[in-house]
Amino acid sequence: MLTIYSCDLALQENFEFVPEVDLSNPYDEISALDFIQSRIFLTDKGNLDGDELDYMAAAIKRVGMESKYSGSDTSRTYLLLNNSAFTGGGDIEDIVTGSPEVMEGESPDEVMARVDVDILRTVLEYHIVTSYVDQVPTLFEFGVNYIFQTLIPGEDGVISMRRNERYRIDINRAPAPLPSSATTQWERVRNHNYVFNNGIGHFISDAVRNKPY
Repeated sequence: MLTIYSCDLALQENFEFVPEVDLSNPYDEISALDFIQSRIFLTDKGNLDGDELDYMAAAIKRVGMESKYSGSDTSRTYLLLNNSAFTGGGDIEDIVTGSPEVMEGESPDEVMARVDVDILRTVLEYHIVTSYVDQVPTLFEFGVNYIFQTLIPGEDGVISMRRNERYRIDINRAPAPLPSSATTQWERVRNHNYVFNNGIGHFISDAVRNKPY
């Protein structure tokens, strides 16, 4: 035999979820240039963190491209070349100076003092994409090559990006509709989605290209 009870329950108070993690974007009020200059951590000549941007900051200053990184165009994507891209496997330092090694005790500014300025400018221009590229919604379908233009005009400035099912972005990776001079130098983005007030940035540890610089 069952006995049924009834009671009046008070309505539960609305619960407002307050996340413990700060989900706000920490860089949306600064430019790409401001961010790059904030990542200079030279502690001693020749002793640089490979993930930071000491060399990129020095390169931008050397070729006078500050306005390209501080402008008001919010549609751009900046491929942020870390220190390893200049002195490690990417060897931008070799491309722009003709020397495979940094001289002992040289600072990034001292290295930039002996570069071919025109080549260095071309390297930096290829690493600024004229479209805003994040994993989603820009690269909506994974496994599909999306083609964009860099600051270099024409075919020489074309760049390819493709994301995989884990949302990692590969740049100029075969099979892409680009020459082998591009696909043999493909690179995977290391850190994604640094949103600035004038675009978005992604860290890479090797330079990419369409054709040899």
